[in-house]
Amino acid sequence: MRTVILHYHIYKNAGTSFDHVLTHNFGDRHELFDGPYPFFTIDQDQLDRIIMRRPQAVAFSSHQILLPPPSSIGYRALAAIFLRNPFLRIASIYRFKRGPERADGTPLGSLVPEELEAELTRQAAEAQRTVNPGLPEGTLPLPEPLPAPDFDKTTTAMAARRHDLAGWIEHCLNSPAEVVHVSNAQTRFFASPYRTRPVLKRTAEGITYDLGTALRTLAGIELLGRTEQFEADVTRFGDILAGHGLTLSLPDDTRHNVTDAAPDSTAERVEAMLSALPPALRDRLIRANWQDAALYDRACALIAADHRI
Repeated sequence: MRTVILHYHIYKNAGTSFDHVLTHNFGDRHELFDGPYPFFTIDQDQLDRIIMRRPQAVAFSSHQILLPPPSSIGYRALAAIFLRNPFLRIASIYRFKRGPERADGTPLGSLVPEELEAELTRQAAEAQRTVNPGLPEGTLPLPEPLPAPDFDKTTTAMAARRHDLAGWIEHCLNSPAEVVHVSNAQTRFFASPYRTRPVLKRTAEGITYDLGTALRTLAGIELLGRTEQFEADVTRFGDILAGHGLTLSLPDDTRHNVTDAAPDSTAERVEAMLSALPPALRDRLIRANWQDAALYDRACALIAADHRI
């Protein structure tokens, strides 16, 4: 029977890195697709049609496909998905949305045009010195400014550029539109019944979902990984896939689109992030993500117990 890998790409959970792994291994037999708008979804029946109309493809990746995987007697679908500690994920979203910064920590996206041009010229000169080490100062002409980045213009990004991390978290928790980024966002991804959006409840604490459904779906994910253990978990994927006649190996340049490569342990990084918040906000954020924390802990336990189907 044909075996296909379905990569459910959760934003800021090492999905770009795993897409790179899949392309490295399968080339043009790796299909990457999303709809024209970020709010689009692709249900199981639609995904089934995509799989059946791409008979040579081995792997399919999308932000918009819905769990659980489609049911078929024509192929075996192996879901691949990465979870992340919810607090580290929130911090990563903040850094990504804030975008590149000046040396003093000011986001480039918040600079006026004259300041931005001066900073991009400085960066160009620094790059010029890097490729021409040892030349006396002033030997080379002042370079043209680097091209301006394509700044994220979403309300989430604009808020990240206005606030420090604590201010951005508080802003999101208080905003009906933005709270989805900072309250049980990963549980939402797992809590959908077949071809149905997840049920949810909004409270003063945040958003909660059907955790029972989320945990049942989680237990059926054969290629279950964690962002914090990316290389080890992808190596484990290779062992699992070998049993289905597929070869998966890590490329030399594994990590892509990474905003945090800190060497500290997960627990140390979580504590450092939370301890930098005001105590009341720290407690509020923890309460707003108790389901995501439970989901992540269950994922770690399932992986440790080798839960494969």
